[in-house]
Order: sequence, then structure tokens, then C-alpha cells
Amino acid sequence: MIEDQPLKDLDYFKVLSVIEEFTNSEATKKSINKIYPFESFEEVENSLKEFVDLKEFVDKGGQLPVSPFPDVYPLIERAEKEGAFFESQELTVFLKILRVLDKISPLIEQFFNFHYLNKKIKNILENNLLVGQPYMLERLENTVDEDGNLLDTASPALKYIRKQIKITEERIKNKLEEIINRPDISVFLQDRFITKRNNRWVIPVRMDSKGQVSGIVHDISRSGETAFLEPYEIAHFSKKLEELLIEEKLEEIKILKDISFDICQIAETLQKEFNLLVYLDKMHSIYNFAKKFNAEVPELSVQPQIRLINAKHPVLMLSKDNVVPLHLELKDKKVLVITGPNAGGKTVAIKTIGLLVSMAISGLPIPASPSSTIPFVKKIYVDFSHEGSIEEHLSSFASHIVTLKNIIEQADIDSLVILDEIGTNTDPEEGSALACAILEELKNKQAFTFATTHLSKVKVFAMADKNMEVASMLFDESNMTPLYKLSIGSLTPSYALEVAQKYGFPEKIIQRAYALKGMQNRKIYELMDELEKLKRQYNEKLQEIEKIKTTLISEKEKLEKEVLLAVENKKKLIEQAKIEAQSMLKKMKAEINLLYEEAKKADRKRLKKISHKISEISRRFRPEEVKTVEQIQLGDVVKIRSLNLSGKVLDIDNERARIQTDTVQIEAKINDLEKMQFWQNKERKINIITHPERNGEATQKKLDIRGLRVDEAIPLIERFLNELSLSEFSTGVIIHGIGKGILRDSAREFLKDHPLVKTFSKGSPQEGGDAVTIVELK
Repeated sequence: MIEDQPLKDLDYFKVLSVIEEFTNSEATKKSINKIYPFESFEEVENSLKEFVDLKEFVDKGGQLPVSPFPDVYPLIERAEKEGAFFESQELTVFLKILRVLDKISPLIEQFFNFHYLNKKIKNILENNLLVGQPYMLERLENTVDEDGNLLDTASPALKYIRKQIKITEERIKNKLEEIINRPDISVFLQDRFITKRNNRWVIPVRMDSKGQVSGIVHDISRSGETAFLEPYEIAHFSKKLEELLIEEKLEEIKILKDISFDICQIAETLQKEFNLLVYLDKMHSIYNFAKKFNAEVPELSVQPQIRLINAKHPVLMLSKDNVVPLHLELKDKKVLVITGPNAGGKTVAIKTIGLLVSMAISGLPIPASPSSTIPFVKKIYVDFSHEGSIEEHLSSFASHIVTLKNIIEQADIDSLVILDEIGTNTDPEEGSALACAILEELKNKQAFTFATTHLSKVKVFAMADKNMEVASMLFDESNMTPLYKLSIGSLTPSYALEVAQKYGFPEKIIQRAYALKGMQNRKIYELMDELEKLKRQYNEKLQEIEKIKTTLISEKEKLEKEVLLAVENKKKLIEQAKIEAQSMLKKMKAEINLLYEEAKKADRKRLKKISHKISEISRRFRPEEVKTVEQIQLGDVVKIRSLNLSGKVLDIDNERARIQTDTVQIEAKINDLEKMQFWQNKERKINIITHPERNGEATQKKLDIRGLRVDEAIPLIERFLNELSLSEFSTGVIIHGIGKGILRDSAREFLKDHPLVKTFSKGSPQEGGDAVTIVELK
């Protein structure tokens, strides 16, 4: 088994982090984080071919409609235990999962046309060919909404109880209206409105007159001038309301118990289906990674060979625009010694080799040509760090030796060994001898070995051994700059003196260094000449390959042009169809309006279905207008153009939004929405948001208290909050200006502990900033 440290040194886990960015769920991220090199050739081959199947499916136009989804594993684990109970918010998690499963369900049959995907999916589902729980999905749709609230449709009993609650509350409000309008009562009131305190309906009575009105005081205003009193005349209504609320709570518990029991019954099946969802999301994330980095599936070989064409390090691609690709091929030799100048790319080359091998044997595509070949290995050993170990009191060389010792003892024919600057951090003579002995031992063990070195004797040793190969990173001698290209079969000097001379090192020292360097070993020059001959032969073969490649590219471009032509023809047909559809839409306008009038008279569930139907029909026959998600935000009041309805944006998910209208929540596409406009009614000091075509229909309330004293403003705020609580709105805006901040601070201090207020905050820059306060009621 391959240990974590070599993979970490090769940036393997950084690559997994990049893939995680394409996922739709935390559950998928955890799955990707567990991707690890396989231990058998068959497992690697199957995983790579599964990816090839998915890539073919998507490349041919297949869609994988996986939207963001929550991690349901913890809830499923609870569901597997007897007697599990789920709150309504937890049921919403199941609802979201079942919706995504419902979307991918039709695709499963298509995946069965791909051999390896078919095999994997059946293995995950344990040969169950159906995906999705339509019955449970329908139950949850009728039970909870997106926010985890229990719906009236959860049960007939709940619907009836809530209706009775509403009727009883209406009777209470009507009775209270009657009371506050009576002359014998109105004289004792602080104001003529009704409100709620401590879940009781009350009227505002002046504190000095509370004994004049029979009832129970449930709260007192912050100013201490108002007592909120429940008259005895509505006591029997209040008692009935309390009983109904208890009945409602009991019915809600019963509903949750029943549906929790049903979820427990399908927990095992649901876990398998969720496993499939995570797998498909993971594979799609890998596909998106491959698309971004031009990654392909290489050939996997059990033979002692490696071939990398146009190979790049994916992490390096994130930080650099133009990464020089690596070309490398070894067939009969398993040891490669790379030399070249400092900062010439040697370390990057061997890191790229190690990383791409690690990715491929983990079932991942690699940023290289599909004609590349990767050897299957079971072990990977890496030595990059030559720093000392303070904890173990080891020098850099001693630490290097300990690592090499472990590698030599464990490496075998199934191993990949990556060694950077072998034999350094000690005397060059002894370091060279030790490095040669280590390379020879790894060669005898038939381990795939890639090593870098500056030591001349190591270069010569590797060149003289027919079972080893040498290579160098090319260098531009005229400019004294590295080219970052690997040349197999050639030796390049380190150019240390030449680079030092280029950067202005004293000439006297440079000349003395050349003198001390002396004559190079004649054998090195003979080998250099031989290498140049081999290099010329190699380049000639490369030129032949390039000619073949040019021909293939030409054929590919020809095919691509034909495909583009077909696509253009398809677009023309679609445009013609849109024109015809536009004509049909005009004829359907009257019918849709009649259908909507009928929908307004229907119950809430029926209204939602009919509205959705109208929306779908309209979108189908109307050319879509481009509108980005950034133009529509949460909380915006918008118009749904296809329905001529307006409402508030509650949620945005991908290209769709959920809108709260006067009567129902509707889902619509972002590009079908239009922001509303604003005007101000100065006489009432109430700002009203209206649509240009529907002036006068208020959708938000505002209170303007600018210029008032604190003692004048506070009662107005109290009244404003009570009126707001009785209306259909949950938020309001208090405009107080900035000035010295006295009115602003007093208003916010009053709101801080007010029983009706859930939260309050200053406005956004577009709303007026610190000159206004946005209030949200409970």
C-alpha cells in the first residue's frame, strides 16, 4: 500500500482539492478525498474505463442534472435505528435528496448502455434497476416546504385544525374591533389597534386606566405608558384557540412520527441510491476537472514501460499560463538519470512523472495525450527533502541516507522511485560513488527509478550502463537560460561557471575556476559525441511523427468543420421553430389568462400546479431573454413576466428562483423575472413598492419619522409595528435619517427588546444605509 507522505510530496492531495471544487455536496468532497491508488491492475482499469464511459455520455450531449444537495448520510444512519424521529427541517433534507434522485432516475437506463458504468451502478445498487422513491417524494412534497415548515396538506386533520384556528382568530379580532370602537372603552385606550403579546390577542390600554377595562394584562410597552390587555369578553375564544393550538401540535407530532417510520422502512434502499448520487457527482466532478486541464485517460501497462506525451503538472498549470509540456519514453530501461542546469526544470520533471503515475493508478485522467502509457505500480517512494531533522538530531545528509536506506530495502519490481539530487550534501567523490551504487541496486531490483543529479561521475556511470538511460534539461547557451525541455539520451553540463559569468561574477574568479576545473575526462567527450549522434536520430524520428501528427490534425479539423456545419444547421432549425412557436404563443394568450383566472379561484395546491403549468407553457413557446443571476437577489420584489405575477424572492438555486406571491409560492427561471420599481407616497409618509403596470398595490411598508422628537416618534413606531403585524408583510422600513444619531439610536433601542421584532439592521447602500432601519417581525 502506498503511504500518504510520498503522495503529499508529489502534490497528489492538492489535485484532489482542485477536483473537490467541482462537486455539489460535502458528501462528494469526502468521497473524492478518499480517492487513493488501487492495489490491483483490474481495479485501476475498471475505474479508468468507467470515466471513459461517462465522458462519452457527456461528450455526446448527455446531461447529468445533479444540483447542489445536502449530505444525508448522518440522517440515514439514524433512520437505520428503530424508532428514529425526524423534525420537519430534517424531512426537508430528505426531500431535497429525493428531488435530485428523481431527476437522475431517467438517466439510469441510458447508463446501462455503457458496459463499465452499467457494471458499477448495478454494484452500487446491488442489481436494483430502479432509482428514486416517487411515493415518499410525493408525501414529503405534501408535508414540508423548503424551509422545513409543515404544510396544511400534510393531513386532512391538520388542515381542518388550522382552518379552525384561523376562524377563531378572526372571531377574536372581530370582537376586539367591536370592543375598541365602543365609546365606554375607547376613552381608556392608548391607541385604536389590536395586536398580539405572549401569543395572546390584546388591546392597548393607557396604564393609568387599565383598571377601567376588565381583562388580563399580558405585557407593558417599553415606555411604560401602555398596558396590553386581553378583555374578559374574548376569554372563551382564547381558551378555544389554546385548545386548537394544542391539537395542532399533537397532529404535527403524529404526522412526523408516521413519515419518520416510513423513511426508516426505506433507509437501506435510500442509502444505496444516495451512494449512487455521490458516485455520479464525483465522476462528473472528475469530468469537469479533466475538461479544465485537458486531462485524458492514458494506456495502462503491466509491462516495464512509460510514455508521456504533452504531459503537464496540473498544480503548476494553475499558477502559470504557459507550462512547457514534458515528453518522455522508456521501454526496455527502468532507470533514468536526469541532469541539467540549476532551475532548469529537473525537479518539476520527476515530480510530474510521479504525480501523473499516482493519478492514473488512482483511476484519474491525467493532463497528457491519450497516447501516453503509464506503468502499473503498487508502491511509490520519494526523496525530495534534503533538510536535516532537528527532532532526531540528523544532518541533511544523514536524513537523506535514512530515507534512501528505507527505499532500497522496500523497493521491488512493482515500485516507482523518485530521487531528487541523489548523492548530495556530502563529499562529491563519496557522494557520487554512493549514488552509483544505489542506482545499480535499484536497477537490479527492477524498480522504475527517476533520479536527478549534478554529479559528473553519476552521469557517466549511468551513460555507461546499457540498462540505464540518461537525459538532460535543455539549455539556451546563447542566452544562458533554461528551456525546460527534456532531451532523452543527451548530457548537458550544469553551466555553473557560465551562469555565474552572465550574472556579473568577478572575471578574475571565473578565470581561476576554469583553470582549476582542468581538462574533462576524455571519456565524457566521447560519450557526448555519441549522444549527439543518437539525439540527431531521435529528432529525425520525431519529425516523422510530427508529419503523421499534422496529417491526423488536418483530418480532425476537417471532421470538426463538418460537425460545426451540422450544429449551425441545427441552430437554424431551432430558430425557425422559435418563430413558429412565437406565433402559437399569441394564440394561446387568451387561453392562458382564462386558466389563470380559474387558478386564482382554486385552492392553494391547485393554484400552485396550475401556475406551474402556465409558467412551463409560456417558457416553452417564448424565446428566453438573457438575465444573469447577479441581477436578481434574495429579498428582491420581482415580476414573473410569463405569469404577470409579482412577489418576493425567497430562494435562488442555480438558474431558478422561488417566489412568494400573494397566495402561493412559485418557482420560476431567473431570466423570467423582472425587478419592481419604487415610488413614494409623501402624504402618508409610507413608501410603497409598486410595479409600473400595477400602481397602488403595496408590497412593502415604510415609516418616515424624520424631523420628529423622540417622544413623538416612539408611539408612531409602536403603532407601525402593530399595523405591520396585522398585515401580510413580515418586514418594514423605518426612515429616521442620520443627523446627530439621537432619533436613530432611540428608535433602535426601542426595537431591541420589542416582542414583535425578530431582527433589525441598518439598510444596504441602495436602501439608504444608516439613515434607515430594516425591521423583520417574528
